[in-house]
Amino acid sequence: MYLKGVGIACHPPILIPEIGQGRENEAEKTIRGLRDLALKVAEIKPEVIVCITPHGNVFRDGVAVVYESQMKGDLRNFGHPEIAMEKDCDLGLLDELNISFGKNNCHTIFLNEKIAAEYKIDLNLDHGVLVPLYFIEKYYRAYKIVHITTGELSLIELYTMGKVIREAIEARGKAAMILVSADLSHCLKDEGPYAFNPMGPLFDQNIVDGIKTKNYYSILTVPHQVYEPAGQCGLRPIIMGLGTTDGRDTEATVFAYEGPFGVGYLSAFIDLTDKKIPSLLDRYEEDKLLSYKERRLNESAFVGLARATINAWVQRGRKLNFEHYKNQVEIAADELGELENNQAGVFVSLHKHGELRGCIGTTGPVTENIAQEIIRNAIEASTYDPRFMPVEEQELIDLEIKVDVLGVPEPVNSVADLDAKKYGVIVEKELHRGLLLPDLDGVNTPEEQLAIAKSKAGIAEGDTDVIVQRFQVIRHH
Repeated sequence: MYLKGVGIACHPPILIPEIGQGRENEAEKTIRGLRDLALKVAEIKPEVIVCITPHGNVFRDGVAVVYESQMKGDLRNFGHPEIAMEKDCDLGLLDELNISFGKNNCHTIFLNEKIAAEYKIDLNLDHGVLVPLYFIEKYYRAYKIVHITTGELSLIELYTMGKVIREAIEARGKAAMILVSADLSHCLKDEGPYAFNPMGPLFDQNIVDGIKTKNYYSILTVPHQVYEPAGQCGLRPIIMGLGTTDGRDTEATVFAYEGPFGVGYLSAFIDLTDKKIPSLLDRYEEDKLLSYKERRLNESAFVGLARATINAWVQRGRKLNFEHYKNQVEIAADELGELENNQAGVFVSLHKHGELRGCIGTTGPVTENIAQEIIRNAIEASTYDPRFMPVEEQELIDLEIKVDVLGVPEPVNSVADLDAKKYGVIVEKELHRGLLLPDLDGVNTPEEQLAIAKSKAGIAEGDTDVIVQRFQVIRHH
């Protein structure tokens, strides 16, 4: 087995004495942990270190891999350009990764200087890689690297890609290790980078305990409602690193964890053994099917109609016939009456693994009834939202669907008339118009509502010559 293990390292530049100027002494436990991790790397002597970082070139819809013979970087952004590094890249492993990612239909982009110029980005080593390697280089330097930046993909996609990385390592046939660069929550203290959030300590505890007890499934399935408010940057790299261990028993060691500056700092190492264990991917698929069945049992007629519409459109390329549909499913008389006899604007929102996957709607009715409004906007949300690629058939089981039926908009005289949880807002100026639904995650005040709605409409934030309306919704989950 050529993959020797997975190292997890935090990446705060303040730990480097030239940058910390003494403050690094407040994180002695973390420095000792990174030293222990570096000694472990020196012990296993990998020929290549696959660096997985959240701070390189991040793409929303894919993972970025640098395909160059050499990479260099420094910490000039932290006031010290003299702290620099230059490492050769393992082109053989990069070729194997290219083959394996392609064969498994993974969403990746391989970046060379030419492609980087087209995107107007650079290919330098980022601090997420430089800081952990700074500690490793004190004890071991005889390695090449591969530089991978996690994209904003779902956790399960990244975990699966981790498994593909291991396949490429085994095909390459050189001793390798994974170096996961990961800071945990940035919300552990009010004096930290972000204000304190109770989800911060909860998230960190879940990660640390999950590694200590080898309960990696608890990390793979951490709820979106926990990891988003935690303000972390390390979950996705950790998930990809854990994916490289899938189907193998492990021995896990946590060297250190602390949060002296309001950010969770973790250092750990996971050794792989030859013993095979059940794949977490199989367990995930079983749980996903159960969750899907539960959602179907509990969803309203409005959501059921949206889901049936999306399934028909994605699977068969056909618009759902509501007259046929209503005779094939059981719909309560009051819901059927509302669907057939009432008109209203409708928004259909799709989420996948807690992340938005599409949202399209109408502020007022454009069809003969709410049923047809749902059908129209469900197709639009799943296929024609310009922010996303069309929903694919394999995604249907993962979709969580909301249907918002809009009330009649009414004029607003002042911000005091708004309530971000109760009312949505519509802003208009000349031909510019923007809408924001009520009770959205992360939108807590009317001022935030108005700013986002103006941005969507292309209206300057400071522009007060704007018509504002509010509306209520009936939300069907």
